[in-house]
Amino acid sequence: MIHNILFDLDGVLFDGCDFHAEMFIEAVARILPEKQITRKYHDSHLNALPTKEKLKKLQIHPAMAEKIYTLKQELTASKIGEFIRPDKKVEDICIHLRSLGYQMFCVSNSIKSTIEACLSGMGVRKYFTGIISNEDTPAPKPSAEPYLTLYRLYALDPRDCLILEDSEYGIASARASGAHVLPVRNCEDVTLELILKRLENQ
Repeated sequence: MIHNILFDLDGVLFDGCDFHAEMFIEAVARILPEKQITRKYHDSHLNALPTKEKLKKLQIHPAMAEKIYTLKQELTASKIGEFIRPDKKVEDICIHLRSLGYQMFCVSNSIKSTIEACLSGMGVRKYFTGIISNEDTPAPKPSAEPYLTLYRLYALDPRDCLILEDSEYGIASARASGAHVLPVRNCEDVTLELILKRLENQ
């Protein structure tokens, strides 16, 4: 029986995929101008990975990678407020699920401060029992570790959890964790009706 609803952040609750891609590409361009990363390449090879994993995949020297990582986090912190607004649709989903007795969690490859800023800016942080960031787990998605970490911390049975994920890496992580999975294409797919229909069919 499902008692817990677990949400990814980017592409599920918050349409931040474009924002994070732009911040990453800008950070790389500032530190390594000779390293040209197109948006097409980013979306095909790097999308949904945490920043440190993107840098490893690009085989950037560790010293330069650390500078890019730091700048990317600074850019994100300084500009994310411009992109976040209260989200009535997401709040209505949260209010209704809470009224039915479900616990909600957010599990993301983002750093904790970004998750907190997004959920708070959307006006929904108070509805979430807990969050797991890439700082809380030994390995990011597509590893199952982010979800396994959540299960350990909150004593959850994966068989009692429904996870909403949009990306290939996120869906792989969710499925490997042993929970029920509801794949979505983007934030627009995430509706109360969709979630309730899935819960009715458990």
